[in-house]
Amino acid sequence: MDILVELTELKNNRLLRDESEVEQFEKSIENIVDMEDVNNIEILCQGFDDLTENDEVMFGLIHAIESYDQIVSSEISLKVLANSIPKMLPHAKEWLKILHKRILNHEPSRNIYKAIIPTLNNDIQKYIVSHLNSIKERNPSRFEESVNSILDFIK
Repeated sequence: MDILVELTELKNNRLLRDESEVEQFEKSIENIVDMEDVNNIEILCQGFDDLTENDEVMFGLIHAIESYDQIVSSEISLKVLANSIPKMLPHAKEWLKILHKRILNHEPSRNIYKAIIPTLNNDIQKYIVSHLNSIKERNPSRFEESVNSILDFIK
């Protein structure tokens, strides 16, 4: 299987406008995950698009990324995910927010993520901090404690 072909299929079908695009998108996800290469998280991240017409199918992409925790350690998969953030911008900010909320809501992942952030390049670190602050500001009762636990750690 050619990863570049799968990436093209994923990106070409990510708006999920009809059944054909849904089928191709899901098949590409399956093919990419079957390669069992954690670095393919970066490829999968390029499949997100805030303009998608089928959020339910797009959640399959989140589950595919999370499935790498069964192949490698969460530390490795979360680091690859964090380094993939630039591949999601600017077209998938809302999906990135969903991914971050899932990390914030899962204490083991949150603890690993906060240790990873200082190891990232400065631009990605700044983006994550800004993004986490935005999540906290929009819903402080739900996310203030978990965001602050990360921000206090990385200071």
